[in-house]
Amino acid sequence: MSEPQRQHPLLILFDTARGLRSYLGMALVLAISLPGDLFGGFVGNLIVISLAIVGVSLLYSVMRWYFYHYSYEEGLVHIREGVLFKRERSITWERVQSINVFSNILQQAFGLSTLQIKTAGVNVDAEVNLRALSKEEVENIRRNLNKAMPRPDEMMEVPRGMRFLQGRDLWLAGVTSGRFMILFSVIALIYSQLYEYIPQDLMDWVVEGLSHMSLLLWVLLIAGMLLVSWALSTVTFAIQYARFTVNRFEDRLEISWGVIKRNHVTVRLHRLQALVIHQGLLRQPLGLCTLLVEVAGGGSKEKERVSILHPLVRRAELEAFLHDILPEYSMPGSMTPLPRRSLRRYLFRAMMPAALAASAMAAAGWYFGLPHLWTSFLLLVPAALLARSRHANGSSSVEGMQLSLRFRGYSLYHVLIGRSHVQSLTLKANPFQRLAGLRSLSASLLSSPAGRSYSLKDLEASEAQAIRDWYSRSE
Repeated sequence: MSEPQRQHPLLILFDTARGLRSYLGMALVLAISLPGDLFGGFVGNLIVISLAIVGVSLLYSVMRWYFYHYSYEEGLVHIREGVLFKRERSITWERVQSINVFSNILQQAFGLSTLQIKTAGVNVDAEVNLRALSKEEVENIRRNLNKAMPRPDEMMEVPRGMRFLQGRDLWLAGVTSGRFMILFSVIALIYSQLYEYIPQDLMDWVVEGLSHMSLLLWVLLIAGMLLVSWALSTVTFAIQYARFTVNRFEDRLEISWGVIKRNHVTVRLHRLQALVIHQGLLRQPLGLCTLLVEVAGGGSKEKERVSILHPLVRRAELEAFLHDILPEYSMPGSMTPLPRRSLRRYLFRAMMPAALAASAMAAAGWYFGLPHLWTSFLLLVPAALLARSRHANGSSSVEGMQLSLRFRGYSLYHVLIGRSHVQSLTLKANPFQRLAGLRSLSASLLSSPAGRSYSLKDLEASEAQAIRDWYSRSE
């Protein structure tokens, strides 16, 4: 085992700076509460209290850094920490669920990275969180933990499959990502923070100017803001997922991406619970999709990082991608569609909320003398189209040891689940479904502390029972 080591001393400054943000409000309250003549008034009080908080926080950070040690050997990481109450724990290779590496722009400037180790049976985001390691040290720890079976004669492990996202495909993924609202979110955030400081005269001038704009100018303004927001979201996406790479090894996937914040995630294959093929509204006509994976045992923050398997794959290349990266899953040869008689249930679920909303708007228009609000009943048209699309895309399939479910919310989803990864499979039927010979199916996975389930409504009763029999049969 290596000698016990401490993290980089810059961790002291990182921890101190991070703690000061949470203590700023307390410093302001104490500065106001203290007598005005104690340290020369409010400014003097604030300076003295701030220096005291900085000193205490710095001392605590130094002590925590000094008493935190880590060491490692092949297949094992040992942690010893605690100022007053000591705690020691060892993480063996068999317990490791994922090894994640992140580097923000400040860490990259000093050649440092954050190493997170997630283990089985822990519902927090990471059991081990080393936030100031050199890149060489991170690589040494990862290399030791990845040695499940030592092979001294093997100098380097070669990935079985590799895929990238770069060049034109990276920008195409950004353009079709559907993140239109980023500019409006920024404007709303700035407005909420600066509202109290904006002069009332300026507010009145802006409101008056907007109220006198013609309909054409309003349309041009909104279209221009959407275009700018679209461009910003495209650039943001390209920066976020630049240098995206996914490597398939014998027992794991290694995914890395990012420029400003460099991310590297290791996911053990036995943690993968399902493959999700997601097609947004912009990507469906172009035959593009995003590949997601459901991962067992992750906390909420970690789950966001490891859920994307690849941001952009062409549907025509999906079989080849799975063959190279995830041969454990395959696209079904055929799927059973929903029965035609279930269409009316889809129409009812989609059109009833739209009809109620349109009725309320029409009633309000009649009451307030706004006759044009009756046009809100036109909302029934897109609601009906959405219902027909949901019914047309709903389908299921069982092939070998794999269950496939396809359904639509606004986006289109195709979920591939291995039989051994289904935690529970439930069939439901209300009285109306029983009369129509329909069932709703729900498959639950162990993909987070709270679990995750995928549902398909109004299947043929015989098809739903066949899926239930497939799941229930003995090996």
